[in-house]
Amino acid sequence: MYQLASIVLSVLALFWLVDVFVVERSRLRKALTRLQAGAATAEVQPLLRRSPWTYPSQLLGFPLILLVLYLAIQESRDLALLLILGTLYAGLVALLDRVLVRGLRRRIAELVQGEQVERMARTESSMVEYARSFFPVLALVVVLRSFLFEPYQIPSESMRPTLLVGDFLLVNKYSYGVRIPIIKQVVVPVADPAHGEVMVFTPPHRENQNYIKRVMAVGGDHVRYDFQSRDIWVNGELVERELVEQRTERGRAISVYEEIHGDYSYHIYQFDNSPTPNWPPLDMRVPEGHYFVVGDNRDNSLDSRFWQQQYGTSPFVDGRELQGKAVLRWMFWPNLLSLPSFSRFGLIH
Repeated sequence: MYQLASIVLSVLALFWLVDVFVVERSRLRKALTRLQAGAATAEVQPLLRRSPWTYPSQLLGFPLILLVLYLAIQESRDLALLLILGTLYAGLVALLDRVLVRGLRRRIAELVQGEQVERMARTESSMVEYARSFFPVLALVVVLRSFLFEPYQIPSESMRPTLLVGDFLLVNKYSYGVRIPIIKQVVVPVADPAHGEVMVFTPPHRENQNYIKRVMAVGGDHVRYDFQSRDIWVNGELVERELVEQRTERGRAISVYEEIHGDYSYHIYQFDNSPTPNWPPLDMRVPEGHYFVVGDNRDNSLDSRFWQQQYGTSPFVDGRELQGKAVLRWMFWPNLLSLPSFSRFGLIH
């Protein structure tokens, strides 16, 4: 659905460019030539009217933009590229209008007779008006989102009970260094992810999607995971957990443990009597600049424990793919049919 909506929106965006800067500009040049040759205002007035396809395409375009953004958030797509493309598009439209069209409209308005026709000549395309208005706003959003804070919505249950589907988070973009968007080059080093932190990143098997997990091991650590006992050792030390409660959800028995790792204390879920893969324990050293990550919902999380077996990729997160540190839950909104709530507002541990 996201791919289809994106393709349709791209076609519409191309149509708008052609409609304004090729078709409309051609009509305006023809109108100006006739006026300069002494033609009457009534003769050129039809050339000042919009294409019959302009308004329907705009009516379709704006809901489509909202749909693409909504689907991108729902599917945890990387919004950086979308925002940068949107900013560049708005800037391009404003620039092309200034260079190719605005002067024609002004000169035509000076030659026509009648206030109504003059107003028609000066009226710019709605797309140009919106582009000029939104360009500085989009540019500011790109800067804030790329270098300061980025919103993120939880799309799955892999981080329960810490994070629920529908939680909206703030991700600190500079916690792990200031990066140039798209190329992901760190220009101002700040800090590296630490044991127990919750971070957002691009996994090795999904280049255009972001995941959120907890850091269990960092570069240089020796990590061991037993699929049967579900125990994790880091540098020979067991990551200890203590039973907090047992509950039943959706007919499944769940044990809730408190786990302490690094400077963080948090709860994890573990399904009782859940089938486990008959695989030998993972036993490996994390390469420098890489990270071993696990979801808090231990039996319902696709993470570093499974990527190599499932996809044949590296089990580690590359440090170049870090998006930031999840620091705050600010809103809970599970679906469009519900009302947003701030009852889960709080820091993420």
